[in-house]
Amino acid sequence: MPILLTRIDDRLIHGQVVVGWAQELKINHIIVVNDEIVKNDMQKFLFRMATPNDINLSILTTDEAAKKIAGREFDNDLAMILVKSPSDICALIAAGGRISEVNIGGMHFENEKTQLFDAVFVDDKDVEAFRELNRLKVGLEVRMVPTDTKKNIVKAIEEKFGKSPEGGQEK
Repeated sequence: MPILLTRIDDRLIHGQVVVGWAQELKINHIIVVNDEIVKNDMQKFLFRMATPNDINLSILTTDEAAKKIAGREFDNDLAMILVKSPSDICALIAAGGRISEVNIGGMHFENEKTQLFDAVFVDDKDVEAFRELNRLKVGLEVRMVPTDTKKNIVKAIEEKFGKSPEGGQEK
């Protein structure tokens, strides 16, 4: 079966992901894609502790994940991909990973970021990445948990920052 959910969430593995999404979708494999976490033994340990015993956990670099996605290595799993930012999704696609839809969860406040939704704050780099994903026709939705109503991040970006000069399409 294909990957059931690809999610941007800067906290990666936490309650909304494990209790909300993983239970709802009956996920049996969480794939964290992050080049920095792969090198951080403490972070990897904490994510393993936060992952229920009945769910496999892989922590991969962008290149490793793209190769495994392209090689269809997750097709027999009920898998969820987690990344920290929209730029991570762009990098994953550039490396050969096929991603058709992305769920946007928490992208929390930092200086220089603008609020689009309750827990979604973006900077110029995020906006450009979302516009690139839109140009690539990747479906983009904001939902914190499965029961939330889907929100259109492309429309919110256009309202806040203006239309993309490249003429990206609204979804």
